[in-house]
Amino acid sequence: MRPAAALIVLKPALTAIIAGGLAGLVAILTFQLMMGAQHLIWETGAPVDGPGPVRIVVTILIGGALLILLARISPSETVDELLDDADQPWVQSWKKILLTALAATVAVAFGGAIGPEAGLLAVVMGCGAIVSRRIAHSEARAIAQAGVAGALGGLYGSPPAAAAIDGRGDRLTPSKLMSFVAGISGFLVFVYFATNVFGGHGLAGIPLPQGREGQDWLVIFPVIVGAFCGIGFRALHGAADRVTARITRPWLVTVIGTVLFAALAAALPLVRFSGHDELDDIQTLFAQGEGGQLWLLAAAKIVAVVLCLSSGWRGGEIFPLIFVGAAAGSATALLLPDVDPAAAVAGALAATITVGWRRPLAALLLLLLLIDLSVAMPLLVGVGAGVALDRIVFGTPDETDEDAADGAADDSAEGDDSRPTAAP
Repeated sequence: MRPAAALIVLKPALTAIIAGGLAGLVAILTFQLMMGAQHLIWETGAPVDGPGPVRIVVTILIGGALLILLARISPSETVDELLDDADQPWVQSWKKILLTALAATVAVAFGGAIGPEAGLLAVVMGCGAIVSRRIAHSEARAIAQAGVAGALGGLYGSPPAAAAIDGRGDRLTPSKLMSFVAGISGFLVFVYFATNVFGGHGLAGIPLPQGREGQDWLVIFPVIVGAFCGIGFRALHGAADRVTARITRPWLVTVIGTVLFAALAAALPLVRFSGHDELDDIQTLFAQGEGGQLWLLAAAKIVAVVLCLSSGWRGGEIFPLIFVGAAAGSATALLLPDVDPAAAVAGALAATITVGWRRPLAALLLLLLLIDLSVAMPLLVGVGAGVALDRIVFGTPDETDEDAADGAADDSAEGDDSRPTAAP
């Protein structure tokens, strides 16, 4: 094969590897900056046992005020909107990308009950927008999608899950092979820098209680509880969005949501942040037999996440939902002494994120790499039950029109090989 022909064949893979690796590097650096700002804000001058209620309220209110100021400059985007942007990176507004990155950083730094996905994706999309101004649309789209997969592959610690995420759904088709390659590249770069530069901070992982012999069939109870937590999140989030849609002033939505979240966080400080680092607190409460506290935390975290997402605190819901499922599974295990607590927690959080995240395939691929495979069967039961209950409660989505539209967009983007114009 001639060198030119070989280059054409290898170009998609090289694009995925390079773009995914760079996205993984950008993701770990952005993540560390966000976490550094969070620690600076919350730990400076705070007592050993953490900030008191007054400081919690004041800090969150300051974060809300900053979000209102940023929104007056330009509206920011949600995680789903950022994922959709990867289809046409050349038309994205620099102003909106920058404001989304800043808004997401503020949301994470000031204690929002959300994950850092929005900030990472916004920065990666900004980098992709730079390149897209100078290359063909089809190439720009491939780089943007590889960047998304690389960033999420590193953050989630699961390249397959990152490749499966597709806008507001998840599909792992043969065409997603390059996204998988990009996810692996981003994951390896993310892990390398997290391990060798940042002392392991930022690596994904889900701790479980100590496993023990139990009656396997009992795991269905924490699985059902976890699924209903996901249903509760979906229902409450939808209701909150309908309420906020009736309020004509966006800043008022942020004010109301921020005040309510600040009050909740002052009463229960563990509802702050994404919940990933707080999973150790769930294990401590389980070991102490604090079932009532675990139930309360699961319910309060759902409310906290909904308040943040519905009032303009930009971020993702996956890590908060994992926290919810872990709390609910641990609480259920305390009620069922004959169930394996590790299996109970794994099954419950699998069901919670399957229903709440609305991406069952990505949820399964994510959890299989983040949790000990000794609980693989409860994970499968949790995902399967989550899919079943999701369809019973919310119905089977009709994706025919959406898929057709996606296909048309793909053909249009691949057929247009002209150079893009600058976004306004």
